[in-house]
Amino acid sequence: MYRRILVAVDGTERSAAALGATFGLARLTGGTIVGVHVTTESPFTEPGLIGSPVHDAFRAESERQGRDALAYVRRRAADAGVPCETILAPPGPAWEGIVATARERACDVIVMASHGRHGVAARLLGSATHKVLVHCDIPVLVVH
Repeated sequence: MYRRILVAVDGTERSAAALGATFGLARLTGGTIVGVHVTTESPFTEPGLIGSPVHDAFRAESERQGRDALAYVRRRAADAGVPCETILAPPGPAWEGIVATARERACDVIVMASHGRHGVAARLLGSATHKVLVHCDIPVLVVH
């Protein structure tokens, strides 16, 4: 049923909880985990800032955080005895990278954490989980 299970991770405790649920699902179905982290876009995109030291430093730090989050997924998967692959997606909106990776890797389900924002915060910040639910035809398991 769920042979390829994508889990979106961002290095937070909530995404670690989603990862735990993913291992349970993978054990139950004999599935493989596909861990994905979408690199954060640099806010320094004005003309003259792209390629600047501050832009490059931001991008390098974002990629380091992504590699660390994915290394955590690999360690936990090895400890759980669950097959795993990881992808560091290029910068962009998180929901787009998650959906694109799920489609490219032929995933059967997407597991994501909900950060539980409500009211004005949810409206202002948006929700990657909500956007994945709206824009993707692959089943999504939301861990709250």
